[in-house]
Amino acid sequence: MPSQIIINATDPEEFRVAITEDKILQDFFIETAFKKQIVGNIYKGIVVGVQPSLEAAFVNFGAEKNGFLPLSEIHPEYFAISPELIESPAKKNHSLKTGKSTTGGVRIQDLIKKGQEVLVQVVKEEVGNKGAALTTYLSIPGSYLVLMPGRPHRGISRKIIDEKKRTRLRDLLNQLPLPEEIGVILRTAGENRTKREIKRDLRYLLRLWDDI
Repeated sequence: MPSQIIINATDPEEFRVAITEDKILQDFFIETAFKKQIVGNIYKGIVVGVQPSLEAAFVNFGAEKNGFLPLSEIHPEYFAISPELIESPAKKNHSLKTGKSTTGGVRIQDLIKKGQEVLVQVVKEEVGNKGAALTTYLSIPGSYLVLMPGRPHRGISRKIIDEKKRTRLRDLLNQLPLPEEIGVILRTAGENRTKREIKRDLRYLLRLWDDI
């Protein structure tokens, strides 16, 4: 299906980008020249330091200041030891909301090393002398879905409260052709969308993730 990227750069202080598929708007972005916002952006970074007292790592991802990556935001795929070797309290501290877990007393310096490459997403802009806050639990928002690489879970926005709708949407999500290690959350905007529209959004997000 034909896709188009339309860029409006007539104003030197503002850029507008529209992404369409089958002449239907899929995404729209505006960026100004005054201050570049990077929250939500995904970067390939390198761990430049590990601070046990803070239970965090510092990551060079190309910004002026190194980013701050707390232990709780490091996906087990980056651990230097097998997650199965981490003692059982980690399972008890598992968060139903985020799908993340703590490490049950294992030291951060045993899990991640200086010089290690990580794929990070900015969750908070840098402020003053503090670098941006980072996570390795990536989420890529689309029009109707949020793609979650590394978290094979299919969920529905809590803002959708009608049980009949949730049942229909749950059945729809279960039919989506998702790769084994990728999950999705259906956004509120997808509440009344058709299966075709949801699948089209999924194809777009999977192509975007493949490019990343």
